[in-house]
Amino acid sequence: MKNQIKFIIVGMLLTSFAWAKPPATPTLYISPDGPQVHFYWDEVPRAEKYTILVSSLANGSSIGEFDMGNTNRISVTLPIESGYFVSVRAENADGPSAYSIPRRLVISADASTPSLEQVIQNYAGNVIYNTYRDLADRAEKLNTMVVKLRFETSDDQLLAVQQQWRDTRRPWEQSEAFLFGPVDTEGLDPAMDSWPVNSTDLQNVLDSDTALTVETVSAFSDDLKGFHVIEFLLFGADGNKASAEFTERELLYLGAATSVLANDTQRLAQSWNPNDGNFLAEFAQAGVGSTTYTSQTAALQEMINGMIGIAGELGSVKLEDPIRLGDATIVESQFSFNSRADFMDNVRAIRNVYTGNYLLSEGPGLNALVKSVNPALDETINSQIEAAIAAIDAIPQPFAEAISTSTTEVQAAIDAVNMLLVTLSNQLSALAQ
Repeated sequence: MKNQIKFIIVGMLLTSFAWAKPPATPTLYISPDGPQVHFYWDEVPRAEKYTILVSSLANGSSIGEFDMGNTNRISVTLPIESGYFVSVRAENADGPSAYSIPRRLVISADASTPSLEQVIQNYAGNVIYNTYRDLADRAEKLNTMVVKLRFETSDDQLLAVQQQWRDTRRPWEQSEAFLFGPVDTEGLDPAMDSWPVNSTDLQNVLDSDTALTVETVSAFSDDLKGFHVIEFLLFGADGNKASAEFTERELLYLGAATSVLANDTQRLAQSWNPNDGNFLAEFAQAGVGSTTYTSQTAALQEMINGMIGIAGELGSVKLEDPIRLGDATIVESQFSFNSRADFMDNVRAIRNVYTGNYLLSEGPGLNALVKSVNPALDETINSQIEAAIAAIDAIPQPFAEAISTSTTEVQAAIDAVNMLLVTLSNQLSALAQ
C-alpha cells in the first residue's frame, strides 16, 4: 500500500511538472533615437509580466532588473556616451523564461545624417529582404510541424502548431508596408493572404473527392489557400478546435496548404535574394542602374507609399469595416483570435520602414533624414506610431466581439491609426516631392 501511495504521489508530481509551462523567451527590439531609446518586445502567450535585465557594456556588471509589468514597450532617455547590454524575459506562475540574447546598446550624440542612398540600400536589404527571409524560415518550420501533426494528432501538438501559425503571421503582417515588387507582380500577396475565408467553398472541397496534393491546392483560387485557410483548418470556426475533431481530408488539406504557403514564402525570399532573383538590387540601385526606379526619389516615394497604404488599409478596412458594417465574418484572423496582434504588427511594419530596423538588424532609416530637416515631424511620427500600437493593444480580445462590445476602444484605435495616416500622407510624403 505504501508503494502504491508513493507511485501515486510521484505520478502527481510528474504530471504537475509536465503541465508547468513557463512562457517562451521574447525577442527584444531596440530603436535608438539619439539619447532617447525605444525598447519593445514580443507579446508571449501565457506571460503575466516582463523583466528587463541591464548590464554595463564596459565590464558586464549588472545594473539591475526592472519589472515592466505586462507592458511590452518602454521609451527612456539615457546618458550620452553610455553603453549597455539589455535582455528581456517573460514570467508567469509557472516560472520565468530564459533571458533573451543580450542586445548591445551604445548611446551616442546625434549621428551624422545618412545619405538617401544609404537609407534606400538599408531598406532593401535590412528591412525587406530580412523580413522575407524570416517569413520563409518560419513558414518552413510551420510546414514541418504540420507534417508531424499528421502523424501525431494530439492536443499538445495542435497547440504547438497553432502557436507557430501565429508566429509565422508576424513577419508577414510586418511586410505589409512594402507590398510592391514580386509579392505584387507574381500574385503572391493574394495567394498567401486572401480573406475572409469562403467557408462554403472550403467545405465543398473537403466534401469532394478532389485530390488534396501540393499541386492541386497550389492551383486552387486564392481564397482556398494561404494563411487563412490554414487558420480555419487549425483553429476551427469557433477558434476552439481539438485534435480529435480532425478528419482525414482536413489533415490532407492542411498539409498541402501549408506546403504551398512555405513554397510561396520561399519564392518571395528568393525573388529578393542577391544571389537569385535579386529584386533587392533593382530597388537598392535606384537612380544608378535600376530600370524600375529611375531616380532615388522614385524609390523614396515607394517607401512612403507603402507606409501610407498599410495605414489606410488598417484604419479603414481592417479596423473600421467590421464595426461600421457590424460584420464579424470579415474580421482578419478571427479564428485564431490573432486579429489584434496582426493589427499591431501592421503598425510595426510602418515603424520598421521608418527606422530602418528589423529584429536584431539596425540601419539608417527615414527617421534620420526626417529628423535632419524637421525634428518636430520626426517626433510626431514616432509618437503617433507608439500611440497607434498602444490604442490597438487596449482593445479587449477577441476583436470579433470587441466590434460590438468595446466600440469606444475600437474607435480610439481607428482614430490613432488615422492620425498617423494623415501625418504620413500630408507631411512625410511632401518630403519626397
